[in-house]
Amino acid sequence: MEMSLRGRAGYPQAVQGSSTIITDVRRVLRTELLRDTCSAAGIARLFSMHRRTLSRHLRTRGLTFRQVANEVRFEIACELLENTDMALCQIAATLKYSEPSAFTRAFRRWCGQSPSEWRASHPHA
Repeated sequence: MEMSLRGRAGYPQAVQGSSTIITDVRRVLRTELLRDTCSAAGIARLFSMHRRTLSRHLRTRGLTFRQVANEVRFEIACELLENTDMALCQIAATLKYSEPSAFTRAFRRWCGQSPSEWRASHPHA
């Protein structure tokens, strides 16, 4: 069974019924998370708005910047685990985790499985 942040306790469904700003933020985050360590202020600047304005837009939809960023990180991690043979330490580094154990703890928090368990249950397509 595929695990996802959507519908889990503490992770509202960001995509379903979302506005353009949420979709745009998610799209920009996919690029920025892989390119550099990103912050709410940095992403807000890309949209020519203040960090608080971005936070307000997200809050009206029951989200925080951290929740959206974590959802995007989880999606990227799942794609890398399923579609590549990258080692967990490489995936952790790609997603800007300080060490593989930090990535493993975050991944387990997101879906209740370690990255290696998740990869074993989702063979390459």
